[in-house]
Amino acid sequence: MERVLFAVSDLRSFATRIRPVLGDGSTLLICSHVAQLLLRIGSSLIVTRLLSPEAYGVIGIITSISYILVMISDMGLRAYIIRHEHGGDELLQSVWTVRLLRNVAIFAIMFVGAGVFAELYKAPEISLAIRICAAPFLIDACSSLAGATTERNRGVVRLTIVEFTRFLMVTVTTIIAAYFLRNYWAIVIGMFVNSIVGVIASYTVLKGPPVRFRLEGDHVRDLWRFWRIIIPSSIITLVLTQTNTVIMARFFPMDELGKFSIATTLSAAVMGVSTEYVMRVFFPRFAEANRSSTEQAKEIYYSCRRMVMLFFAFGIGGLIGGGELLIRILYNEEYLGTGIYLSLLCLTPLARLISLPAEQAIITRGFIRVALNANVLRLGWIAVAGPIAYIGIGPLALIAVFCLAETAALPYFLWHLKRYDLLDLREESYLIGAMLVGAAIGYVCYMASEALIASGALPNF
Repeated sequence: MERVLFAVSDLRSFATRIRPVLGDGSTLLICSHVAQLLLRIGSSLIVTRLLSPEAYGVIGIITSISYILVMISDMGLRAYIIRHEHGGDELLQSVWTVRLLRNVAIFAIMFVGAGVFAELYKAPEISLAIRICAAPFLIDACSSLAGATTERNRGVVRLTIVEFTRFLMVTVTTIIAAYFLRNYWAIVIGMFVNSIVGVIASYTVLKGPPVRFRLEGDHVRDLWRFWRIIIPSSIITLVLTQTNTVIMARFFPMDELGKFSIATTLSAAVMGVSTEYVMRVFFPRFAEANRSSTEQAKEIYYSCRRMVMLFFAFGIGGLIGGGELLIRILYNEEYLGTGIYLSLLCLTPLARLISLPAEQAIITRGFIRVALNANVLRLGWIAVAGPIAYIGIGPLALIAVFCLAETAALPYFLWHLKRYDLLDLREESYLIGAMLVGAAIGYVCYMASEALIASGALPNF
C-alpha cells in the first residue's frame, strides 16, 4: 500500500512540474490520441492475426447492445457538469447518485434480457457473453466524477496522461489474453480492465468531489430539466448509430459483421481524436469565455481549433478515398473488403468536425434543444432516403444513408451559428478543401497500388 501511495505522490509531483511546459494541454491531447490511434492499429495487426472476423462480430454485437442501453438512459451528465455555473459538492454528489442508479438499472436490463438481445441479432449462442459484459456497468458506477470535474477545470494534461496510461494497460492486456485464449473472451477481459483502471484512477490520480449518496430535490429537478431535452435526442442518436449494426447482423454473415466492426472501431478511433479535442479543449474554453464575454467567445470559436480541424479533415479525407488501401496494408487477405465500410463510416466523423463544435457552442449559449432538433432532421433524412436506397440498391446503400445523416444536419447547425453571430463560411470552407485534398490523395494512392499489384510490379499484400 505504501508503495502505491508513493507512486501516486510521485506522479502528482511530476505532473505539477511539467504542467508549465505543456500549456493548456491541447498539443498533448492531440499527440496522445494520434499515438493511441497508431497503437490501436498496431495492436489490431496483432490481434486480428490471433482472432477470426467472427470474434469481432460477437464483440460488435455486445458493444452495440451496451451502447443502446447507455443512449436510452443518457442524461448528458458530462455536458451538464461542464456547463453548470456552480458545480458544488452537493450538486455533484446528487449527479453521482443518479449515475449510480442508472448504471445499476442498465446492468439489470442487460443481464436479465441477454437472451432477448441475442435473438434480436440472430446470435443466441452469445447470451452468456452478453450477461458477463453487463458487469462493467456496475464497476463504472463506483467511480467518482473526477474525470468530468477535471474537464470542467480544464485539467487536460492530467486527464490525458491518465487516459493514455489506461489505454496502454487495456491494449497490453487484450493482446496477452488473445495470445492465450484465441477467442473473443480476450477482448471481454480488456473491457473489465478498462473499467477497473478507470475506477482506481478516479480516486487516486484525479481530483474529484467526495462521493456521497445524495438526492437533493432541487438538484434532481434541475438535472431533469436538462435531461428531458437530452434523452429524446439520445434515443434518436441511438437509432442513427446502431441501426447499421442491426442491419449487418440480420442481412450479412458473422464474418462480414466482423469486418464492419473493425471498420467501426477504426472510424470511431478517428472520431474519438476530434471529439475529445472538442470536448476537453474547445468546449471548456468556449464555455469559460462565454461566461465572461460573448465577444470573447466569438473570437475563440474558430481560433482555438482552426489548424487542428484542418489536420483532422485532411486525414479523414484520406481514409474516405483510400480506406481499402489501409486495410490491405494492415490486415491479411481474410479482412479485404473492410475498406468500403471504413470509407462510408468516415463520412460521419468528417461532418462532425463542423457539427460538434457548433452543437456545443449553441448549447453553451442556452439553446439546449439544438441536439434534439438536429437529430429529428437526421431521422427525417433517413426516413426519406432510407427506403429509396434499400429498395433501389440494397442493404449496403441503406448503411450509406445512415452514414450521410450527419451531413444532412449541417445546414441547421450553420444557420444557428449565423443566428448567434458565430458563423464564418470561409473558415468552414477550409475544412471542405482539406478533406477534398486528402480524399484525392488517398484515392490516387489506392488506385495506383491496385494497378501495380495487377501488373505484377508490386507483390500482393
